[in-house]
Amino acid sequence: MVRLIVRHLSGARATEVDIVPLGAHRELILGRAPSAAIRFDAERDIAVGRHHARIVPRDDGRVGFVIVDLGSRNGTFVNGERVAGVADLCPGDIVQLGDRGPRIEIGFEVGFGPTW
Repeated sequence: MVRLIVRHLSGARATEVDIVPLGAHRELILGRAPSAAIRFDAERDIAVGRHHARIVPRDDGRVGFVIVDLGSRNGTFVNGERVAGVADLCPGDIVQLGDRGPRIEIGFEVGFGPTW
């Protein structure tokens, strides 16, 4: 079993953690929309779009995820680099939604323990 672990480092949800089982979602939308799997505060996290980015499992047979910016106005960044197209996500990567938006840390839980 693989789960995505999202630690909110800044923004309205700072210190919160989301744990999402891989089987529960084929893709995870990050945004302010009520339908987003990883939701941000609609009033306080204004750098985040309604449907800002999506995280999907890798399609090459390896355990892990990639992130895709969904045409957000403020951009998506992984470890300080703006995402152009698709970017790999590794345990411990820092994703920022907008150049001044909230930051999250990505982790994976494979089997019995977390991978950071």
